[in-house]
Amino acid sequence: MKHFLALLFFLCNLTTSFGQKHDNIWLFGHNVQTPHPDYGGSTLDFNTEPPTSYKEEREMNFNVTGASICDSTGNLQFYTNGAWIANYLGEQMENGDSLNPGTITSNNYYGGLKVAQSHIVLPMPDNPGKYYLFHERIDYHDVLILAVNPTYFTVVDMNQNNGLGRVEEKNVAIFNDTTKTFGTITAVKHANGRDWWVLFPEKAENNFYRCLLTPNGVADLLIQSLSPSYPNINSNGFICFSPDGSRLARFEIQHGLYIYDFDRCTGLLSDNPLFLPIPETELGGGVAFSPNGRFVYMASSTFILQADTWASDIASTIDTVAVYDGFTAPFSTTFFAMQPGPDGRIYITTNNETKILHYINQPNKAGDSCEVVQHGIVLPTNNRFTSPHFPNYRLGPLDGSPCDTLGFDNNPIAKYRYDQDSTDYLQVEFTDLSYYEPVEWSWSFGDGTVSQDTSPVHTFPQGGSYEVCLTVSNQYSSDTYCRTLQLGTSASGEVQPAVNLTVFPNPAREATNFILSDYLPHNATLYLHTATGQLVHQQRINYGWNLVSLEGIAPGLYFYEVRDEGRVLKTGKLVKVE
Repeated sequence: MKHFLALLFFLCNLTTSFGQKHDNIWLFGHNVQTPHPDYGGSTLDFNTEPPTSYKEEREMNFNVTGASICDSTGNLQFYTNGAWIANYLGEQMENGDSLNPGTITSNNYYGGLKVAQSHIVLPMPDNPGKYYLFHERIDYHDVLILAVNPTYFTVVDMNQNNGLGRVEEKNVAIFNDTTKTFGTITAVKHANGRDWWVLFPEKAENNFYRCLLTPNGVADLLIQSLSPSYPNINSNGFICFSPDGSRLARFEIQHGLYIYDFDRCTGLLSDNPLFLPIPETELGGGVAFSPNGRFVYMASSTFILQADTWASDIASTIDTVAVYDGFTAPFSTTFFAMQPGPDGRIYITTNNETKILHYINQPNKAGDSCEVVQHGIVLPTNNRFTSPHFPNYRLGPLDGSPCDTLGFDNNPIAKYRYDQDSTDYLQVEFTDLSYYEPVEWSWSFGDGTVSQDTSPVHTFPQGGSYEVCLTVSNQYSSDTYCRTLQLGTSASGEVQPAVNLTVFPNPAREATNFILSDYLPHNATLYLHTATGQLVHQQRINYGWNLVSLEGIAPGLYFYEVRDEGRVLKTGKLVKVE
């Protein structure tokens, strides 16, 4: 029995330090039953680096509201648009109908609900395969026009129906008097590293409803009323926790940003939060922290702001890091909701129905160095305002806190991504994506050199193949992650591996993506020809995502070729549609 208990403790501890890829699949798509090529389901898949996108046939539409969950290894489990729940095959889950019963849901059952951050999915602690969906029922209100009453949870057990899942409990009221909440649900891991705090802010008020998800279900209900009182603002906002859960940012459109301290032990927010007035934000947008928690980003339609939360005077650090460049596809692609990705980037949707996503490539860096890439990603189909909504699933216990009582340790997991310099193909910047509190980093670049920097920039001696390994450590353990980098053509003339180059969407309208994975080119070039051999477009292709504008190119069939220093990387067909 003693050996069995020790093994059980080890396995429970392991679940907090391995995997946690619950946010690896992002779903988009509107008018999915329409045969037009601009409509259908789109998926952004972070199980690869760079992430890949593809079109999917599915029944569910997303219209602002959307929530999903993967298992800890990145396999999609289920998703919802606020009206019903689908399993990973896209079929309605058993008992997955009639979510959020009410007039608005009935009127939008086909298209999906229309409130951002109103649904979020959490794995149930110590119950593998069981999940809690926290959600809000939006309906008409005599005074407020739209409001929520009540807030709910729904329980999904993916162990049922041979892994297709079943809704075990549905529309269970948590708070019956929250008639003024409106979206902006968020959640963060309890300091014990197992349970979850779930927060529901009250619309236009400095009040928060709160509950705790434990292995026994939902408990510890509390309404926290804070000062100062909010001014009478008629706006909606977005909300997010910092990656370590110590701060909560609430961006109230037309007003400004509130930053609260948060106690992961007690689940309480600080009174008198820091307020940063943000003018000219009437069209509003999302909010997100950088992966290291230092910078907070705010989107306001035509610009993106950055503030340094580690500064003594945060307000003085507010900096405009992007201004909308006027790109249309065919509607304006101004900035809207933000969601951090598992690859260390922050992704931004648009204020219109478009295929476009923007992203912040290096959000841990100050000012323009954060690299806001506008219209950097073209989805295969149109997206209508929808942004995924995930908490930080890779947060462990708060070591040394009074409630770190369950024996879980932050056993670090090593992970990184890399970006190639556009002017020197041998220079590569590595971005650390490790989690569970590493304190030491050791890099081996495969060329005889090493580094102890967190996210180093390294110049390789020549083209070729290199195995780059990162080892991260803390007081509990260490972990190593290795990837093989192929930089251009090998100087030794060795046989070159096949290159992974994907083109989507195809057919395409305003633009498409050429995404180059697992190969860092020397000087790759795209050539686009007509069927008669006339060159209509030529551009440099770098590692990762490459936006290829099709503006000025007539509809029709074209042939592409991508070459690097004489080597043909890929050839194929591209269809431009009207």
